[in-house]
Amino acid sequence: MAEGGIRNDVKVAILTVAHGNFLFDEDEDEVDVNVNEKVENFAELIVPQYSDKQFQQHFRMKPSTFEDFLQKLSHVSHKSVGPGPSEIKIEKQAMITLWCLANMESFRSVGDRFGVTKSTCWEVLYRTCHRILATNEIFKIICWPTGERALSIMQSFQALSGLNGVLGCIDGSHIKILPPKNYPNSYCNRKNFHSILLQGVCDNRKLFTHVYAGEPGSIHDNRLFEKSDLFTGIESRELVFPHDSHMLGDLAYKLRSYLMVGFKNNGNLTNRQKNFNFKLSKARVAIENAFALLKGRFRRLKYMETVRLDLIALLTVVACILHNICILQGENPLDIINLEEELEEERRSSNIAMYDLPENNQPAVAKRLSIMNALELDQQFV
Repeated sequence: MAEGGIRNDVKVAILTVAHGNFLFDEDEDEVDVNVNEKVENFAELIVPQYSDKQFQQHFRMKPSTFEDFLQKLSHVSHKSVGPGPSEIKIEKQAMITLWCLANMESFRSVGDRFGVTKSTCWEVLYRTCHRILATNEIFKIICWPTGERALSIMQSFQALSGLNGVLGCIDGSHIKILPPKNYPNSYCNRKNFHSILLQGVCDNRKLFTHVYAGEPGSIHDNRLFEKSDLFTGIESRELVFPHDSHMLGDLAYKLRSYLMVGFKNNGNLTNRQKNFNFKLSKARVAIENAFALLKGRFRRLKYMETVRLDLIALLTVVACILHNICILQGENPLDIINLEEELEEERRSSNIAMYDLPENNQPAVAKRLSIMNALELDQQFV
């Protein structure tokens, strides 16, 4: 696992940081052209005057969702994440964290806005993020689907695409970063920018059911999967696929009995194979949308101006948890996000070349053929 990576054993809904130590240095590599004077009582006096729409635009969630978020945070004692700025109220710490994720302001500028020093801003951000991880353990905000929920997900995907047994969709997404001080070439991806990788699995509602973040951007999606705790959990049967269900992936992944991918188009696909690919792509839109909405809501993920890989991975996973909280509260992300623009941006940054992966898993090949033959042909393939 990469330095600074985050593992998420979603069966028990535990997320942990690979490196617990964190330094609050003042020499952070970020550009601060205009350093503002500290704002007095921004959280205490100005934010309460925001309309609901203004609050949502700035903090990327509705006030009612923020209250639910605070209620969940209150279940985690401050002491459980170590000593910190206890004199700052939890509401203000939550606002600082959301503002950092929602906007591209430098951390010094965020500190000035909320009337705290840059080092205090870092400390609040780090400790609140760990508090959010602990909150996830309690409320299972990101968790692997089982029981009735798993059946509901499969039914919804079948209604959408005609494919049965779909428990979720998997993909990787690049989080653009500054070149790390150590091994920068490992983080330079095929699009020639530096990044860390976020692997996500989502359901039909675009809720993340598993996330894994922190590996270098040069790693291919299938290698990322095999390095992740998701792969370990599946292979050890800690994470199960009820009723012979499976995930859907693109051609960057190896065909497995629990991971269905499309047929490679070498120019000689049958109509049934084309039909299968069409319906698989239709279902896989869910994970593309999930990443687009995640980055559209929490814009910090579009470019992390910090060289601290542990913080980047931490912020990425915390953003995924907050993304789920917003969906579970019934928020319509299109109120603040242009989905088509975000999708286009996500596809540009994630257009990574496919590898010619072997399909030598015969039970998986047979399963895909069975699903293909059972599918109703779309009109265009009749």
